[in-house]
Amino acid sequence: MNAILKKFLFVSSIYLLAPSAGAFSLDGALSSGTQALSSATEVSGEAQQLMGQLENQLGVTEAQAVGGTGALLQLAKSELGANTMSALTSQASGLSSLLGGGNSLTESMLSNISSMSGVESAFSALGMDSSMIQQFVPIVMNFLGDQGVGSSLLGQLQGLWMPAS
Repeated sequence: MNAILKKFLFVSSIYLLAPSAGAFSLDGALSSGTQALSSATEVSGEAQQLMGQLENQLGVTEAQAVGGTGALLQLAKSELGANTMSALTSQASGLSSLLGGGNSLTESMLSNISSMSGVESAFSALGMDSSMIQQFVPIVMNFLGDQGVGSSLLGQLQGLWMPAS
């Protein structure tokens, strides 16, 4: 069972077992989890620009921008391999921080993502509908293209993140 699902089930059980309905708030628990993700992940370099674009264009929080992009990048790392990810993260400084960059909290939240359903679970845990993935992808792809990522790698990412229906 992936770590995000475990966290969700834990928080849900606390909410359901609370002696009064107002004793705990699931929104507060999820909010504190996303705040922990945001504060635990120091986004640097050009990746800050990407986070700003996602926040401004989609109206997501910093934690949602960081977690959603991290989930997409983790899927790419899982599917395309570490060497390809190294080539990708070398194109834009700060991208590796979205994969955890040595931060155990972020790494544990993202490490189990190896399929699109894992990305969907991550988006859900961040309080976003899975349809938001299709809104993230073009912004992330444009950013990567602007950073000089080659068309071959962009094509691989496109196929991975937006599979043909």
